[in-house]
Amino acid sequence: MKFTVKQARLLAGLTQKEVSGMLRVHVQTYMKWERNPEEMSISKAKQFSKIVGREFDEIFFDSESNLIRQSTA
Repeated sequence: MKFTVKQARLLAGLTQKEVSGMLRVHVQTYMKWERNPEEMSISKAKQFSKIVGREFDEIFFDSESNLIRQSTA
């Protein structure tokens, strides 16, 4: 199964602020990566996959993924 960056973070039970701190980037930078994950460097993407406990190839680092984004309403 594949996950978006946001889904992987949420499944790990982490906030954007927590992940940005672990990646040593500003929270605004991390938020941008959730919207446009292809802008994340490969080294940061690999670090992110370790932080969230997912294999690198389980995460879509491409905003063109066809995963359905469900609303929480």
